[in-house]
Amino acid sequence: MKRIIRRKKSGYALGFTLCFIGLIVLFAVLWKAWPNVSNSPDVFSALGSYLLTTQFDFGVGVGLKLIDLTIIGVAVLALGIFVLALSRQIFSVSAGENVLLKCPYCKNHWKASRASGYAECPNCRQFVQPTVKKNGK
Repeated sequence: MKRIIRRKKSGYALGFTLCFIGLIVLFAVLWKAWPNVSNSPDVFSALGSYLLTTQFDFGVGVGLKLIDLTIIGVAVLALGIFVLALSRQIFSVSAGENVLLKCPYCKNHWKASRASGYAECPNCRQFVQPTVKKNGK
């Protein structure tokens, strides 16, 4: 059985955009925290205490702690990876064999030389994603 992977462009665009935004937020937090943390002998504990105590102001009177921005950045990055993972469809098709296909609308059966992700039903003339009923010669 041959596998066909179909990617949805809108899902990929949204997923990459969310990943990019999440990475930018995490990079901005690290950019703001690194000069104050890098001189400490224990970098990780100093980074943790700095993230919990320092406020980041956006300029309009709105501010968030750096730990809040870190959590938002990680959540947006994880959401982007999740959208990227779900924006693919995998079809299994037989290679070189005749298959029996079934239209999901008119329930008509027809034989084809190979199963593809989408096909035109010979009975109702709709462009459908048929279900594979049988593999055979």
